[in-house]
Amino acid sequence: MIVDYQDSLAGVVYYSAEMHPEMEGRGGRGRARWYGVGMELPLAFFDGTRRAPQITIRDSFYPIYQSLVDASRAQKTVLEMELDSVQTRIESGYLHVGVHITSTDSVVDTMSTLRLVAVVFEDSVPYYSFLRGETTYARMVVREVIGDSLGVPLQLRFGQDFDTVLTAPVTGYSFGRVGVAVSVQEVANRAVLQSVIRRRVGN
Repeated sequence: MIVDYQDSLAGVVYYSAEMHPEMEGRGGRGRARWYGVGMELPLAFFDGTRRAPQITIRDSFYPIYQSLVDASRAQKTVLEMELDSVQTRIESGYLHVGVHITSTDSVVDTMSTLRLVAVVFEDSVPYYSFLRGETTYARMVVREVIGDSLGVPLQLRFGQDFDTVLTAPVTGYSFGRVGVAVSVQEVANRAVLQSVIRRRVGN
């Protein structure tokens, strides 16, 4: 079961290079190490905490994770974020990501370890599956994290809007499949405060 919320929920996958090196990205590898987990297992993170229930039937983790997602989404947000539709584009081999953030709670004034994490991905990457004996496609493959694996330092203030444009080279990627998922994350406790996603920047 795949649930598409059609809004700010962003799901990206950090693939291991052990079997398919063409799908591992430097930024994804760094973030997986920061979380302290392997890259090939089905995992879920909510509010910076690993909550991967014990799974007895392989396909049963989807509804369990959906329940966790729904519970997290019901919590109050302390900021709103959107991507600028004009500035978010691919031009001359570079991806430009225009971000607009509005703080909706004064608690953000006390957060000193915020990071703006822009994950560049390809929404489908072909690879040869030795198990299936044919070419298949991996979804939402992380290619890069703009800045470094922890993103870009960010300082927000209640009552003040924040605007920026992040830039990264996308040479060698399939432009028609490149997307970006942007999150505001507090490094101190790994909580993701808000996310927004553009599945295909080139469209």
